[in-house]
Order: sequence, then C-alpha cells, then structure tokens
Amino acid sequence: MNKMKTLPPSLRDRKRYISFQIISEEPIEYSDLESGIWNTMLDFLGEYGVSKTSMWLMKDNWNNDDQKGIISCNHKSIKDIVATLGLVDRLGDNRITFKILKISGTIKSLKKRQVQNYT
Repeated sequence: MNKMKTLPPSLRDRKRYISFQIISEEPIEYSDLESGIWNTMLDFLGEYGVSKTSMWLMKDNWNNDDQKGIISCNHKSIKDIVATLGLVDRLGDNRITFKILKISGTIKSLKKRQVQNYT
C-alpha cells in the first residue's frame, strides 16, 4: 500500500494563530460562535475570499469559562480575519465584542502568554 506524498515545507502555507477573548453579557457556546464567525466571513469576504484564508476555529483550544479561543489561518489573511472579527457584534440576542490577545506563529507561544497572564 502506497502512502500519499506530503507537500514539502516550501510549498505549504505558513500558518498564524490568533488568540482572542470574547467580551459579552452572557457566556457564549462554541457552536454559536462558530456559526456566527463563518456567516460574517461569508458576508464580508464571499466564498472565494473565505477559501483563501484557510481559517479554522480550533475547538480543542476553546475555553468556555474564560471565553478565550484560538483561530488558525494562513499568514496572508491575518488582516481579513481580524477585520471580520471586528464585524461580529451580535450572536443571537447577546451583544459581543472580540479582543485580540496575540498573533503568533506557534500555539505554544500563545499558551505560554496565557499562563503568564494568570500569574
């Protein structure tokens, strides 16, 4: 059985990770957040624009208590993602706003920053 060939590093997209916190009146569920971000991105960037961003909301890094999460995207689309997050102002009946905590090339440095903020 042959293995599929992987792309060499020179052909892969360079990733960036955006750490954010949601400030809202009531706690936000992950599913509501995900659908709200995707719908706003589709309205703002269109299907072609969203496909070029390679955006992914990382479910395993969502903290429901602190309302903090991490978004993965390619390095060329950081400005588009941050602009889209600024356009999300309401999820259902809750008014929300996004606070960008840090943008980094690795998840490890984002988590290190969060640990430093707690101490």
